[in-house]
Amino acid sequence: MNLGGILLLPFLLLLNLPGYGQEKQGQVKLKEVVVRPELRKEVLGTKQMKADYGHGGNKDYPYYQTAYHIPANGRTGFIDKVGIYIYHKRTFPDLFSKPNMLQVYLYAVDSAGLPGALLLPVPIAFEPKNNTYWHWIDVSHHNLVLPEKGVFAAVSWPQATKLNSGPYVGMTNECDTCPFYVYRFLTDEPVWMKVSPSKYRQQTEGEAFYQNLMMRLEVSVK
Repeated sequence: MNLGGILLLPFLLLLNLPGYGQEKQGQVKLKEVVVRPELRKEVLGTKQMKADYGHGGNKDYPYYQTAYHIPANGRTGFIDKVGIYIYHKRTFPDLFSKPNMLQVYLYAVDSAGLPGALLLPVPIAFEPKNNTYWHWIDVSHHNLVLPEKGVFAAVSWPQATKLNSGPYVGMTNECDTCPFYVYRFLTDEPVWMKVSPSKYRQQTEGEAFYQNLMMRLEVSVK
């Protein structure tokens, strides 16, 4: 036998060993990694720094949600964080009570311009901190691509009670033409409704009441 045959023999024997060159049973596969190009950070959504008032839930409608459309404004990239403004009423019991849980959702825009498919598999549940206004929730591990039509950011109050309908989410009057959207409001039907800007009367004067939800998206854009 020549030298080449001698060197090749051990290699052939290894190939015939059980499991050699094959994936071992129970071997852990590596998680798929999404490689992002060079991107810059940008914030989309409300431009207001402080809320004009706050909006809470209703104990009789634990599935009630309100949503606000955040357009993409021609940006393309990934959604890294969701920002939500909490409005503190500053009542004495608030100083000692534990805040209720709040749930946050992200929806794609459907063909009718309403909240459609959920972008996150489950809602994000969190308890706001006292004396903190802007809360930022990291969703970068979901690798959410910013849809061309933007997203609907929504909240719900599953723990709202008669005495505590909070946490109160900040609302502003910054956009006088922007509607807001409600889900299962005063009904058990699982439908979204578009609510146009309205006015309410305080004594003899009419005041604008637009209810623009104070939410933001931190995105990595090209």
